[in-house]
Amino acid sequence: MSRSQWPAEQRQARSRAVQHIVNSPLIRGSLVVMARSCGKEGCHCRQGEKHVSLYLAVRLGGRRRMIYVPSAMEAAVRGWVANAQEVDRLLDFVSQQCLAEFLHQKEEKLGRSSAAGVRKGRPRRKPP
Repeated sequence: MSRSQWPAEQRQARSRAVQHIVNSPLIRGSLVVMARSCGKEGCHCRQGEKHVSLYLAVRLGGRRRMIYVPSAMEAAVRGWVANAQEVDRLLDFVSQQCLAEFLHQKEEKLGRSSAAGVRKGRPRRKPP
């Protein structure tokens, strides 16, 4: 199927995802606000008012890492994370559209309902 035959919503979602990837910095991760005590004797955090800071939670080398985000960079990093979340949302939409098309084509080829091959209820323990 050529691109011009794709549904308009799918073409728009793909286009917006590519635009985000090409034109906007993005980071796949989560922002986490942490409140901590520093441990200094006369600090206000000893009385319960903790130091609040922002961290970026990402995967590096297969491990989860927490990276401190300086307050001067907070707005930029929030934008980068939001851009990545938008790309993920758009790719999920396109994936769902492609899955629906796959199920439709499968139904046409096999002559069965789209639910054929998708079991409902309890899964079987042994093959038939």
